[in-house]
Amino acid sequence: MPYLHIHTNVAVENHADFLARCSLGTALALGKPESYVMVELSDQRPMVFAGSDQPLAFVELKSLGLSPADTAHVSHKISTLIHHELEIDISRIYIEFEAPQRDMFGWNGGTF
Repeated sequence: MPYLHIHTNVAVENHADFLARCSLGTALALGKPESYVMVELSDQRPMVFAGSDQPLAFVELKSLGLSPADTAHVSHKISTLIHHELEIDISRIYIEFEAPQRDMFGWNGGTF
């Protein structure tokens, strides 16, 4: 059930292609089937980081079973993906990780 939400002040030209690449990248970074990955994009948002509106991103990643031992590796993979796709300096990307309990996340009329 990985869910990736990218908030950025950058304009993304082709949403469908960008989302598809982020979906695959998220699946690969987490080692999970892409069939469970959901990606959302909020682009062209008014945002400031460190007092500047230079390109930036705030990324939310929720994934069942995400271990704190894995977040550094996943952070590198997701940051690199965003950097290459949107030309945002890696130092201007924040990622918030969340690992919900399986019984607190619904899908297909039930929970995981």
